[in-house]
Amino acid sequence: MTQQIKLIGFDLDGTLVNSLPDLALSVNSALAEVGYPKAPESLVLTWIGNGANILIARALEWAEKETGKKLDEANINQLKARFEFYYGENLCNISVLYPNVKATLETLKAQGYLLAVVTNKPTKHVKPVLSAFGIDHLFDEMLGGQSLPAIKPHPAPLYYLCGKFGLYPKQVLFVGDSKNDILAAHSAGCPVVGLTYGYNYNIPISEAHPDWVFDDFADILKIIK
Repeated sequence: MTQQIKLIGFDLDGTLVNSLPDLALSVNSALAEVGYPKAPESLVLTWIGNGANILIARALEWAEKETGKKLDEANINQLKARFEFYYGENLCNISVLYPNVKATLETLKAQGYLLAVVTNKPTKHVKPVLSAFGIDHLFDEMLGGQSLPAIKPHPAPLYYLCGKFGLYPKQVLFVGDSKNDILAAHSAGCPVVGLTYGYNYNIPISEAHPDWVFDDFADILKIIK
């Protein structure tokens, strides 16, 4: 099956980049401005994966339960705006690439594979993050949360890649760390790798039934012929 792969798509947060420290810093900075307590990083991890709006909604739900204090719509909108501000300021202050990511991407690119990023992260932040780590030039397409009408777990981003590059789903391998990545790939008919080290709501990625489960990003090279 892997001999016919032409394009490899990747999730971003939890797959290529450990962005949890900067996301937690930004969420907690915004929460503090409206008088809410800071959330533990381990808890923020469970809020990641469905885009910024869902992340903030989960943070609000937690903070309201912790304090009994509910925000009105104006303050909720302020909280969202302040999170966007803080995250814009803290895209890559503490974030790091996971081990073997850059070398593996460079190897795949040198072997002639098309590479793409498909993330639910706000679109405006995608290229700056990739540029900060010096890997943006390796990608033929970068799709963020506002690039298309639907985001993962909807298969639309993967269908878009197939259409843009003239490929069948079986020619597109997707690599991610959460059930949303696996669901999107399965729905699109794409083979998929699940990585164990990312952000999957503290649930083993194997429970989402990817075609392969790897602990090391470089293991992708073992299935690419």
